[in-house]
Amino acid sequence: MGRSSPSALTACRDALHRGFARACPGLTLDGKGYVDDAFLNILEGVERLDFESDLRQGDGNELEGKFRAAHSSSALAVNTFAPFRRRLSDLSLPGGGGFTNLCFERKCPHGLLGRKPPNLDTLVESPEGIVGIESKCLEPLSRHVAKFAPAYTTEITDARCHTAWFAEMRRLIAEPRTYRWLDAAQLIKHAFGLAHTFTGRPTTLLYLFWEPSNPDAHAVFAQHRAEVSSFAARVEDRAVRFAAMSYPELWRSWRSATPPRWLSEHLDRLAARYDVAA
Repeated sequence: MGRSSPSALTACRDALHRGFARACPGLTLDGKGYVDDAFLNILEGVERLDFESDLRQGDGNELEGKFRAAHSSSALAVNTFAPFRRRLSDLSLPGGGGFTNLCFERKCPHGLLGRKPPNLDTLVESPEGIVGIESKCLEPLSRHVAKFAPAYTTEITDARCHTAWFAEMRRLIAEPRTYRWLDAAQLIKHAFGLAHTFTGRPTTLLYLFWEPSNPDAHAVFAQHRAEVSSFAARVEDRAVRFAAMSYPELWRSWRSATPPRWLSEHLDRLAARYDVAA
């Protein structure tokens, strides 16, 4: 990760910290926007039993580190999806429904020797297929340069090397600064992991990203969306389907479907915390 869009990054971080103060009166953040205990960063209605063990087995030591930030993308995913763990019949996503299992920080091995498997923020399963979710909060406000270890080109010799994902990887190896705000390399690695882990099953990689209530105030959000659209066109492939939307768009889709009372209340709490102007 390289240089950021400083004004947008600062404005959005400050806005999310204000949202935290609004949603969690009486709690304080340190100078970097972190709470003392990770479990102070979850919304009412989110139970630690629904996510704690998943995060502790994942890579990255999330609960002692990044998860404590009011602007954490991991906490955003947990705050959004954890209540569905006991109510999977109410969950709908691009790529499917009728889900039977939901987990966080899911390792999806890519089959490369000596390299850690990528961790997806959230993964849901149904008899019809898999949806792996990569969650982003402030990350798209920093510049990215695509990087791949040599093993990605030398050790992937199965059907994945004939996909649009592999072709896009080769293009980014030659032109690593193609995308400024989209971490395309990470998404490609996730697609390779999903394809290897769930061979033969319909699979969707869903890219979920946060935006403030006034994205037009900062040009970077339109630029990021343009990059997402370009990337989606280049990786269109039946091996792993790519879908992308903002968290506010997802929440509005749930709201428009006449949600059950618990979900309507959950959406209210998400809005109080994350629907902020920057």
